[in-house]
Parts: sequence; structure tokens; C-alpha cells
Amino acid sequence: MIKKYVIVISFLFAFFLPISTMAISLNQTVKPFSGQEITSGKAMDMTDIIGEKPVMIIFWASWCPNCKEEVPKINQLVEKYRDMGMAFIGINVGFNDSVKRAQTFMAQTKMQYPVIFDKGGRVSKQFSINGVPTVIVADRKGVVKFKNYGLPTISDDDFKELLNN
Repeated sequence: MIKKYVIVISFLFAFFLPISTMAISLNQTVKPFSGQEITSGKAMDMTDIIGEKPVMIIFWASWCPNCKEEVPKINQLVEKYRDMGMAFIGINVGFNDSVKRAQTFMAQTKMQYPVIFDKGGRVSKQFSINGVPTVIVADRKGVVKFKNYGLPTISDDDFKELLNN
């Protein structure tokens, strides 16, 4: 029953979140966006990151079983690379979700990175997110090096390349 619910919700998500003609793809530069971190209320602005450090942007939802599985893996990357200069930003897509459910999910999974709640799907549409989890990795200049469902494997050499570009 739960699988059917997830499939139906995933289909609806893909249907109501159409691909934008301005979709971000590999080797394009991340367009700045801003939002409010949902646990601290702190303002977050991509213009503070682009040009300064590489970034991993993780689009997720509290109802997504694969998102729950990805959080510990992302937390490991956060522990390894945050102090070395990589930024991590979670974006709760807001579709069929609420701030309260997102906060509960964050606490249960012990998420170690800030999250913006994308009410209205503005950021999700900007990045043409058709399913969750979707992960985007951009280098220090904001150039997209990875966009896919799930988490990329990042070696120390990959990280150095993200920092140096």
C-alpha cells in the first residue's frame, strides 16, 4: 500500500512540476536563489556561495523513502568536506509536505546541513526537479558538475577539482 502511495505521489510530483526551458544542466552555472533555513530562520543566499566554494544541493521530501536512505551518506560527506570548504544545502521541495514534517524528518535522520523549504516550488522549478532525491554538485565557480537522482561518489581528487575550478 505504501509503495503505491509513493508511486502515485512521485507521478503527481513529476506531472505538476514541469520541466522548465531554463533548466540547469551539466556545465551550466547555478542561478542564484535565496531562502530561509527552516530550523534557524537564518537567511541563505547562493550569491554568498557561488565563487567562494563548491556546493552540493540536495532536493528531498519527507515522504521519500530514498531520501531517508541518502541522509546518512550525505552526512558523511558533510563531516569530511564541510571544514575543507564545501557547502551543503538541502531543499525540501515543498510538494505534499509541510515545514513541520520537514523539521521532523530532519531531526529523525539527524540531518547535518541547512535546509530551505521550497514553498511554491520556485527553486525546484528553476532546477527542473522531477523527482527526489535529486543531487546537484557545482564547483567553486557555480558550474554544475553532477545532476542526478541519488548521491555521487566524491573522492578527495574530485573534491580538489571542485575547489580548483
